[in-house]
Amino acid sequence: MKYVLVGSGQFSEKSKFKEYAKDCKLIACDGGIDHCRKDNIVPDIMVGDFDSATNENYMYFKNMGVEEIKFPTHKDMTDMEIGMDLALKYGADEIYIFGGIGSRLDHSMGNVHLMCKSLEKGVKTFLINEDNTVTLVDKSIEINTHRGQTVSLIPLTTTAEGVTTVNLEYALNDATMTIGSTLGISNVATEDNISISVKKGILIVFLSQD
Repeated sequence: MKYVLVGSGQFSEKSKFKEYAKDCKLIACDGGIDHCRKDNIVPDIMVGDFDSATNENYMYFKNMGVEEIKFPTHKDMTDMEIGMDLALKYGADEIYIFGGIGSRLDHSMGNVHLMCKSLEKGVKTFLINEDNTVTLVDKSIEINTHRGQTVSLIPLTTTAEGVTTVNLEYALNDATMTIGSTLGISNVATEDNISISVKKGILIVFLSQD
């Protein structure tokens, strides 16, 4: 089952939120409720402490009977992490996160790190806005792209060893990438799909929509 998590971060129509939400189970994480109301999409579940969502939209979905899992404001995890844990508990095999990139850099970075949870369980997860799609790889992954698309690889761990790429202009073959180096920035897809493999460590993969 595919799941969409939607948070309060901003994104535009170009992010294709409505397209993804239509075909997936949808968990609205606190302020993500406002995106759902704006786009006339009813979430399957709404979670969080609901301090970011407008009360009007919260009550709108509550009165519709949308399942609600409420947490206290003072807690040890973000609303997005609550949504992630729920999706994994319910057996998600793919997760798409919208509203997870915004003006709060700490939350944006936290959501990149949050994908480690699903990575450990072998669940493909993508963090999406109108400008970028972000995912993690610790073994191998094939990704649909388009020729000329900018692709960047940045180590999440201290080193990423045995990095090999296929269909990138600046090919890597059993390379070691280290945190603090910009070696993997601004590569270019040469075909409509790419593959990336890693023997040890974790890479962040950025697909730019320019």
